[in-house]
Amino acid sequence: MKFQDLKKSLSNLMPVYYIYGDDAFLRQKAVEMIEARAVKFRDLNVIRFDDENTDINNIVIACRALPMMDEHRVVVCKDLSVKKQEEIKPLVDYTKSPTSTTILIVVDSAGAGVYKKFIENATSVDCSKLDVNLLGRLVLNELTHYACKINSDALSTLIEYCNLDYTRINNEIIKLASLVGSGGTITLDDVVKNVSREIDYDIFELSNAVSRRDGRTAVAIVKNLLEKKESPQKLLMLIQSNFRRMFYAINTKESTTEIANKLGVKEYAVRKSKEQATKFAPARLKKILDLGASLDYQIKAGQMTDENAILYFVANICV
Repeated sequence: MKFQDLKKSLSNLMPVYYIYGDDAFLRQKAVEMIEARAVKFRDLNVIRFDDENTDINNIVIACRALPMMDEHRVVVCKDLSVKKQEEIKPLVDYTKSPTSTTILIVVDSAGAGVYKKFIENATSVDCSKLDVNLLGRLVLNELTHYACKINSDALSTLIEYCNLDYTRINNEIIKLASLVGSGGTITLDDVVKNVSREIDYDIFELSNAVSRRDGRTAVAIVKNLLEKKESPQKLLMLIQSNFRRMFYAINTKESTTEIANKLGVKEYAVRKSKEQATKFAPARLKKILDLGASLDYQIKAGQMTDENAILYFVANICV
């Protein structure tokens, strides 16, 4: 299930949960929600394992113990240092016949393949980055705790600057709420001046600039990124990746969801790519990709510096 469906599902607690996904804040939030629903006395009935040297058998022993003065006992395991499926066999065996009074939660931030068998008997909670609309609602709800408001343009910019990562968004909310104070309103200017932009946002802005043939803005974005000590070769790779996604998006009949799953990106990124791709003919996008591949070869062959290559690439697209 998706993270946003977890709260409703907790009316019927499951004995084993598998928490995964790339948003650390959501993973932690999911654990807290399950704990809050399952136990009243956390100090007595929540056992945590987050040591690299944890013995898996000790986890099973903890799961088999009875709760104290409570309906359930919760056992939380975070990022166990296991590399082979055989290492978690005791946990897999436990999931086939779990203790009715224990809620076992396994948190996997790395997407480790060793949990394949474990997942078969667990309730999985996907804590990947959320879509823009849901993030907006979460931000508005979070700001009520600080008695603050946020303008709509500031909200959308905050989400984009943080590349839809709620862990970052939540940290920025705390900072911005402190800045404007109780009863204050966060403005676009507050966000622009106080929130650092994720590089993916700059890459989207760069793509927008070149699609308008706005060479001055495009080069300024690149130079700004270089001043921040971003690797020129990394920037070239990211821009190429963005154009490759644009090319794929307009040359397939697959849905946004299907494209996102195939490319391993968020649907939001695919929608952005589709919007940007409308500014280019398919043949033009193909030439841009060929140019990127050629420049990559010239860098590796020592025929051009990576900094000159990225500037030449951007300038050429804007012609």
